[in-house]
Amino acid sequence: MARQALGKGLGALLSKKQSSLTTSADTVAEGEQVILAPISEIVASPFQPRRHFDEEQIEELAASIRESGLIQPLVVRRVDGKFELIAGERRLRAVTRLGQTEVRVVVHEATDQEVAELTLIENLQRADLTPMEEAEQYHLLQTRFGMKQELIAQHVGKSRVVVANMVRLLDLTPTARELLNSKKISVGHAKVLLQLKDAEQQTAAAEKVAAKGLTVRQTEQLVRALLTPAPETSAPAPAKKHELPEAYERVCRQLSGDFGTEVTISLKGKNNGTIEISYAGREELVRILQIFGINARF
Repeated sequence: MARQALGKGLGALLSKKQSSLTTSADTVAEGEQVILAPISEIVASPFQPRRHFDEEQIEELAASIRESGLIQPLVVRRVDGKFELIAGERRLRAVTRLGQTEVRVVVHEATDQEVAELTLIENLQRADLTPMEEAEQYHLLQTRFGMKQELIAQHVGKSRVVVANMVRLLDLTPTARELLNSKKISVGHAKVLLQLKDAEQQTAAAEKVAAKGLTVRQTEQLVRALLTPAPETSAPAPAKKHELPEAYERVCRQLSGDFGTEVTISLKGKNNGTIEISYAGREELVRILQIFGINARF
C-alpha cells in the first residue's frame, strides 16, 4: 500500500503519464530525451538525503552493469552548464568504478523543490535511507520550501503522524542519533527517549538501552523511572490503583509512542473514562496539537 502511494505521489510531482524515475531507454516520457553524458559533467544533487552508501552493494551493481550493461539510465537536470543528478547515484558510482567516461541519462526539467521531493521518494521506495536521513529530508522540505506535513505525507505515501514523528528525531542528542543510525536502537526506542528533554539524561539512557539490549517496553519503564524518580524519604505507599486491562495498556503504550509523551487511560465505570496526554512546556503542547491538525499559538 505504501509503495502504491509513493508511485502516485511521484507521478503527481512529475505531471507525466510515466515517472522519470522508472523510465527506461525504450519508454521515455514525452518531451524528455535520453543522451550520452560525460561522467565528468555530472554533479551530485545538494538535495540528496543519503549520506551513507553500501560499498558492497555498489560493487555488486558494478558487476551487474559490467555483465549486462546499464539498463536504466540516470535522471538529471541541467544546472549551470552541468548535469545535476536527480536519481541514480548508486548507478553513477558503479559505472565510475568500472572506468566508464560516459553514461546514458534522461534529461528532465525540475525545480529545486521537485528535486528534493524526487530524491526523497526514490530513496524511500528503495528503503535506502536511515531514519535520521529521512528526518532531515522532511525537515528540509518544511523549512526550505514551506511544505506542510500533510502535503509531505501525501507525496511520500505516509501518514502525517509518521512524518511528524520522524521530524522529531532531530531532537535526539548526537549520541542517540548515532546509535539510531547504527541500528543499536530502533525508531521505537528513539520516540520513547525523546520524552527526556535533558540532553545528558537522554544520552545516558540511550547508551544504557543499546548496551543492555532493552526492549521498547523496558525503555518506557526506564524513561518513566527517570521522569518520576522515587522520593528520597520513605513515605507510606500510596493506595494501589486498579490495574488496567491489558488491551488498555497496549493502547496507552501505542499512543505514548505515537505522541512521544505519556498517555494514560483512567476507567470510571464500565463504559466511561478519560484519556490524558501529558506535555512538558508550551512547545510540546503545540507539537501535540499539530498532530491533531490544530495550529495554535499560546
